[in-house]
Amino acid sequence: MGLEIDGGWGEGGGQIVRTAVSLACAQGKGIVVNNIRKGRKQPGLRPQHLAGINLAAEMCDADVKGLEVGSTNIEFRPGNNIGGRFKTDIGTAGSISLVLQACLIPALFAKGQTSLHIRGGTDVPLSPPTDFLSMVILPLLRKMNANIEMTIDQRGFYPSGGGVVNVDISPVGELKGIDISETGRFQSIIGNIASRNLPDHVPDRIQNAIVKYLSEYPIPKISKDSSKGPSTGVSLTLAAIYENTILGSSALGEKGLPAERLGEIASQGLKETMTTGATLDDHTGDQLIPFMFLANGPSTFKTPELSMHARTNLWVVQQFMERKVDVQEAGRTIIVTIE
Repeated sequence: MGLEIDGGWGEGGGQIVRTAVSLACAQGKGIVVNNIRKGRKQPGLRPQHLAGINLAAEMCDADVKGLEVGSTNIEFRPGNNIGGRFKTDIGTAGSISLVLQACLIPALFAKGQTSLHIRGGTDVPLSPPTDFLSMVILPLLRKMNANIEMTIDQRGFYPSGGGVVNVDISPVGELKGIDISETGRFQSIIGNIASRNLPDHVPDRIQNAIVKYLSEYPIPKISKDSSKGPSTGVSLTLAAIYENTILGSSALGEKGLPAERLGEIASQGLKETMTTGATLDDHTGDQLIPFMFLANGPSTFKTPELSMHARTNLWVVQQFMERKVDVQEAGRTIIVTIE
């Protein structure tokens, strides 16, 4: 049968399946996931979930049963995880970032180099923009000894998609635990405004809003990625760089949302995290938990909150391996230590 995972536990979303499949590949463990997205309006696997699981299955030559839209149960038995070149087309604007959540860990623990070519959505609702990965997540993973390089060849905004991302991952051998109990010295704020098929005044107005709402800090270094493309939209990713860590914030444009408001949302989100004394924003802490569990040595971070999404991710990883987890409230933050 393999290790049984309750896909309806806690937050009960697609993250449970993505995390479980990634760890199964890395550890060579067979799993059964039941009750997938049990409490959702559309229970079971959706097309965007299938893309990540299918790609992970191909990467580790897995035998999979139940992999179809609407399925609430799957069996996943990994085979040889040797690395190689893989490609997938999610279709329309399915999130490339969420597909990578299922595939980065298997690639890190493969026997050889892995290259991924993924088509889909780079900047879509309810998922981190690919800029958030390149500016926040991947630099922090490099501190843990992971060698991951990503290029965004084409933007894919919701709902048209059409984005193209290439990722090269070297086998890690061993991830290192990371102590982010303190931010260390503040260095700078950087950002990227990505827009397609929009007039130049849109990114300019977003940049002006960033400078306004982060006026108490040195002027942020903002780059603008503006051009024509297969999809229309705009997104903003900001990162506060510290000696020991990176705090991130992002916002996605939508119809009727003024450019100034987009800049305000991301800027205020970043400022709120910075003023708490946190060392990881809540989204980054959530995404790094599986890597910390697989790392050799303890990891510690402070986050503004430990969301149900993060608590669910903690629970899933604990089904695969025994590590002591300590969660403590400390002022405006929560300290998480994985020993």
